[in-house]
Amino acid sequence: MTQFRILLFLLATVAAPVLNLAGQAVPSHSVQDSAIKSHFAEAQKAQRDKDYATAEREYQAVLAIAPDFAEVHMNLGLVYQLQNRSSEAMTEFRSALKLKTGLAGANFFLGVDYCKSGEGTKAVPYLKAALQKEPNRPDIWLWLATAQEISGELQPEVATLLRALELHPNDADLLYLLGNAYERLGKQEVAHLGKIAPGSARSEQLLAESYASSNEWPSAVIHFQNALVASPNRAGLHAELGEVLLRAGKINQAIQEFDEELLLNPGSVRALARRGEAKLIQENVEPALQDWEKAIALDVPQTEQLLGLREAGFGDAALEQLSDATREKIQKLAPALQGRNSPAAHLASAFLAEQNGNLPQAAAGLGLVASVPRKEVASRNCTEAEVNLALQRGRVAEVAPCVGKVLLLRGSADLRIRVASALLETGEYSTALKMLEGLSTTDRNSPEASYWRARSYEKLATAAYLRLYQADPNSYRLHQLMGDLEAAKGDDGKAIEEYRAAIALKSSLPNLHYSLGHLLWKDLKVPEARAELAAELELNPHHPGALNDLGDTYLLEHQPDKALPYLVRALAADSANPDIHRDLGTAYSELADYRKAEEQFKIAVSADHDGSVHYKLARVYQALGEKQNAAREFAFSTALNRESHNKLEKQTERVGEVTRSAENP
Repeated sequence: MTQFRILLFLLATVAAPVLNLAGQAVPSHSVQDSAIKSHFAEAQKAQRDKDYATAEREYQAVLAIAPDFAEVHMNLGLVYQLQNRSSEAMTEFRSALKLKTGLAGANFFLGVDYCKSGEGTKAVPYLKAALQKEPNRPDIWLWLATAQEISGELQPEVATLLRALELHPNDADLLYLLGNAYERLGKQEVAHLGKIAPGSARSEQLLAESYASSNEWPSAVIHFQNALVASPNRAGLHAELGEVLLRAGKINQAIQEFDEELLLNPGSVRALARRGEAKLIQENVEPALQDWEKAIALDVPQTEQLLGLREAGFGDAALEQLSDATREKIQKLAPALQGRNSPAAHLASAFLAEQNGNLPQAAAGLGLVASVPRKEVASRNCTEAEVNLALQRGRVAEVAPCVGKVLLLRGSADLRIRVASALLETGEYSTALKMLEGLSTTDRNSPEASYWRARSYEKLATAAYLRLYQADPNSYRLHQLMGDLEAAKGDDGKAIEEYRAAIALKSSLPNLHYSLGHLLWKDLKVPEARAELAAELELNPHHPGALNDLGDTYLLEHQPDKALPYLVRALAADSANPDIHRDLGTAYSELADYRKAEEQFKIAVSADHDGSVHYKLARVYQALGEKQNAAREFAFSTALNRESHNKLEKQTERVGEVTRSAENP
């Protein structure tokens, strides 16, 4: 469900550095200077010893003598903060800032408190003020990004994280949040595309790609087929469908799709590289080398990238595609290839070495591929006609040097979009986005632009996650990321294992306890789920997902009185979520508060896809004795249920057809 991913570090872990921000020199007071110093010293000692009652008393004694002592207001606020007395803390931070507007510690903690209460817009100016004083503090950058996320300011959040990473390029927290922000931007584009062009070729293609990334190949095949029905001649669709079949081990069918792509687009590097891979798996070495020779002639870097030879560790596509049995089978081809001196043979040797885990040998093979003389690009005038010709011939590498001129051209939207798609193939994801940003307002909102933006954000997210892996492969953030990926694939067991590993390294990490608790609740492990959800709420009392799930655990046990407080709080944190309205309606209904149940169900029916909410609303009207309203809702429920059931039957039947048709690889 939709949720804020509020970044909550334990305040105790950041308290000490922030105290140093304040510049805690005691101001000069001619008469009471000695008393101020004494109370201040006692307060500081008590604070260090976590004797917060004494610290509070001593700071208040200082303020009784010197009410304009801004740093003491700030430190008193911090003492309240450490005791979870946020309202009192915020009062003191505001008092400190009235006296000294640039006090970094007070700005920082006031921003943190606004984030904790879900008021990101109010937090932003305070956190920006803190950064002006302390720009090298990664925790302030993280909280600013969090405030922007809460406020729904995703583009400013990305800008904040990118600036922070210039200062701290290997910070695991920043890299994880950047990947997550790009993911959410991509989901926005997917939702936009689904709204403006439902059932279109691009909508079906995005669905197919989503299923493919989750290894649900039959569903991916279905949606690629739907996309081809909607747009039979669209470049790239047959190649992507072939990749899904290749990944599923359906080699013959994959080759058929690559053949279809090359009939439409003879310069498709993707189709040539993948068909060569498929033929190598079939041990048809000569045809495989012929395809790879053509692919290399078109674009060496793209060919190597497609075959997984330009990635390191996390996200290595080629290693994910081939089964252990296939890798073992093709290794016997290595000796014959080593005696051949051609770019394609060197590429094949590098591919086999990579699959066998021999990275030095793979690198040596790639070095031989790179050493082969290449034809220079004949002309680099970068006219629109030349760029179009390069795109038509599949020579993506020739387009990259022309990007600067294309950005300045006021040419067609089609050219910009095609150049953006080419840049994605070469790994120039940010530049591809810039190309799309140059479109007119009308073209920027088109299905084509939305599709390619979604793809760009997906690639940027993957790149951020790859940087995270390379920076710190044993970090809690990487375990969290792997948990997210396994959960998306539906492998709850592996996801739970990864989330627990992350918690073992940093139990105060935001959203971790919720992610683990959500999966445990999904698997109906209620006591364990409640423990994790409660732990999340200790860190973030306003987490809507944790509140909703915890309430639902009590609904499962028919304890609506216990569920209600959590669901009310969840709704306050995420009032637009129809699932919370549905669950809150259920609680009210079980408590026989039917008018309140009616109110919630009438909001929740907007997202009712199977008739279940209409059915609950009908039962409420029955209890109220409103027979006509009940009959109407029962009719809606029956119609939606029938429609949902028919769709499920058709989908199941079609998945079965795809699976059966692919039984012969």
